[in-house]
Amino acid sequence: MPAERRRRIAMGDEQLSAFLDGSAEMVVAYVNADGWPVGTLAGAERHGEEITVEFTDPTGTATGIGVGEAVCCVAEEGVRYDEIRGAIVRGEVTVAATVAGRHRWTVRERHTSSFDFAALADPGPGDAG
Repeated sequence: MPAERRRRIAMGDEQLSAFLDGSAEMVVAYVNADGWPVGTLAGAERHGEEITVEFTDPTGTATGIGVGEAVCCVAEEGVRYDEIRGAIVRGEVTVAATVAGRHRWTVRERHTSSFDFAALADPGPGDAG
């Protein structure tokens, strides 16, 4: 039996760019000094191939992240399974500042992957499959 062709669930370039441009919140994740992953919700704003995130860190571990460090920004939306879509941006901190306990990082995008589970929906009658 021939293998079924997998449906592509990645967003197209224009759809991905519009999705990231419209994402006002993202989870920013990094590895702390002890080697453990840490993630926190951050306000986000995208400018070209850079994302600026701003957040508070009650753990205090974000102070160890500086320019050149690798981080990940994750944006997602959707309630039902067939509505869920998102993007994972791996990048590098190019600007890091902390003022009054709030961290503000600018992250240069290095690699982005995306998913749109609506692409998995079965086509209805008359739809191309």
